[in-house]
Amino acid sequence: MNSVLSAVTGHAALLLAVVAILEGVLAAWLFRRNDEMRMRLRRARDAADEAARTAALAAPGGIDPEIVIQLIRSGQSPTLDVVHGLMEQRETAEAAAEAAAPEEPGPG
Repeated sequence: MNSVLSAVTGHAALLLAVVAILEGVLAAWLFRRNDEMRMRLRRARDAADEAARTAALAAPGGIDPEIVIQLIRSGQSPTLDVVHGLMEQRETAEAAAEAAAPEEPGPG
């Protein structure tokens, strides 16, 4: 036991240097891995957005793909009922905005 303790205390600086080097290597590896995962997440998100647009355009009833993407990004389930409800809300808001906007006089 004494020999182990004296070996550790005698080489403390060397052991500390080895631990620091291992920690640096691990940190560099984790940093690189984090960047790779971030790029994969970005590609997956872009692919999911494109799939949502394609599915919305192919769905009956002319579903707005931007509403589907908005629901997916907010974490909500893009069911037909929710999508149609949001589309009706958007159409109602657009109609109210058009009705509230003063009409511009025509030329002539």
